[in-house]
Amino acid sequence: MANSCDNYIRITGDKDQLKELYKDLVLDPESGCDSGSDIYKNLRNKYQKELGNDARWFDMCVSFYNEEEIAISGDSAWCPCLEIFTVISEKFTGLHIRYDYSEMGCDFSGWAEIEDGGCDDNCFKYWEGIVIREGEKEALCMVIENELECYESEEELMESDMYLAFSEEDKVEILEAYNK
Repeated sequence: MANSCDNYIRITGDKDQLKELYKDLVLDPESGCDSGSDIYKNLRNKYQKELGNDARWFDMCVSFYNEEEIAISGDSAWCPCLEIFTVISEKFTGLHIRYDYSEMGCDFSGWAEIEDGGCDDNCFKYWEGIVIREGEKEALCMVIENELECYESEEELMESDMYLAFSEEDKVEILEAYNK
């Protein structure tokens, strides 16, 4: 079974190009939010010549907000689908694509800024990327609320990539929360 990569994509820019892209993204534009891998298959078919034989899946949900932003979220197999959005940006040069992604099992997290057929990908180890992208305080809250119970000992915690991604000050706070 493939590891699922979490994806959140925000597309902004020229309103006419946003409308045109939205029509390409949804199977039934009048229904609002379409979801499913059929949207990705539709995109893949449209841009097949530029993409080659990439066979990943992407189960996505597409929403259009006030004709000013398209938001796409969902899971893809193993890694983000940066290639297809880079190809899309070649056609829609008036749009900016911010693509956030993470996959804990494969140990990566990051974001890409995509424009005019160029992709500036910023990929890190999972927790390092979460700390950079979300900010230390938000990531620290995530860890204290959801992650500490995963460790059987303080030593195991202190050797983890999660722990090592934080500043010395935050490491003290993590240890205090773990030992409570």
